[in-house]
Amino acid sequence: MREVTMCCTTCPSGCALLVTIDDQNQVTKVDGNTCPRGEVFAHKEWVNPERMLTSTVYAIINGKEQLIPVKSKEPIPKNRMREAMKEIQSLRVEKPVKMGDVIKDNLAGSEIPLVACKTME
Repeated sequence: MREVTMCCTTCPSGCALLVTIDDQNQVTKVDGNTCPRGEVFAHKEWVNPERMLTSTVYAIINGKEQLIPVKSKEPIPKNRMREAMKEIQSLRVEKPVKMGDVIKDNLAGSEIPLVACKTME
């Protein structure tokens, strides 16, 4: 058995969690959470951590190159972040974009789309 510390990110409270891990690398106990979401977070964070990904993509709008803010529609696994950023760096959009438009399906093989966060016409 061993203990690890985590900061829960499910709400602004940012509870300091003390998580007990057994010999099979499984979470057996979570302390420090002030709500049930902290325990769920600790289990998920230990097994398969995920994060929202935000960035920008180049777009050609009215002949001018501009940056459009984008984000993953849902959190993606942390172990796919580098691959996702490489894909994002190579993207170019050549039309007006509306907030919510899918810029890329299946970001880094995660089955999660990358969407525009701003309308730029």
